Amino acid sequence: MLKKYLFLTKPGILFGNFVTTLGGYFLATQGSVDFLLLFLTLLATTLVVASGCVVNNGIDQDIDHKMQRTRNRALVKKTISPSIALIFAFALGVLGFSLLWFKVNAYAFLFAAIGFVVYVFFYSLWTKRTTIHQTVVGSLSGASPPVIGYTAVSGQFDVAALIIFIG
Repeated sequence: MLKKYLFLTKPGILFGNFVTTLGGYFLATQGSVDFLLLFLTLLATTLVVASGCVVNNGIDQDIDHKMQRTRNRALVKKTISPSIALIFAFALGVLGFSLLWFKVNAYAFLFAAIGFVVYVFFYSLWTKRTTIHQTVVGSLSGASPPVIGYTAVSGQFDVAALIIFIG
């Protein structure tokens, strides 16, 4: 059963965002690594991304049965109820956002919020079903983790953070 909850979080997406958060973090450290801050940033960002992925699974359960790749997901097969998945997503999100706010900084929190809102609302709920340009919109949420990593260290949104975000 634990495996089903893990797969709701989309581990491949988590790993990709973990790596880009790490990249942004190391770009800003310039060789001076605070390992506790690194751990908290990676953990918190992963939890927020996991929350968004679980919400996305809930949103897409009505269309996931149509694709070979997604037809065996827990919400499609009804092995996890949508309400339990939503509670799981909420818990992941609250923990991740709380860590960013209380243990990292407001900039990291802000970019996590931007990434989450773009992924859940603009990508999952709106453009994924209405336009062929959904990947452009989704790329904004994908641009957030390296900025989270960078701002965790720098404590500011500067030109370098902007270049990371729009690059």
